[in-house]
Amino acid sequence: MKKIKNGDVYDIGQTINGVSTFLWCNDTIFYFTERMSHRDSVYEYDRDDLTRLVEQDIDEETTYVGNILETFKPIER
Repeated sequence: MKKIKNGDVYDIGQTINGVSTFLWCNDTIFYFTERMSHRDSVYEYDRDDLTRLVEQDIDEETTYVGNILETFKPIER
């Protein structure tokens, strides 16, 4: 069983509203798209179902894409 961490991005292998990748950030699930700035990016459906799908991955369809917090490098000033 996987443990989802803050900043993790997963591809669940199926699309919901045309998106298959999701970001977990501060206990909120977001659709993870190239353009994250639009206001409709919060996942509005059953959070427990999506979380269970990733953590249990019974059909082995989910793919860990990465963690945006671990790969983020701030600009040095």
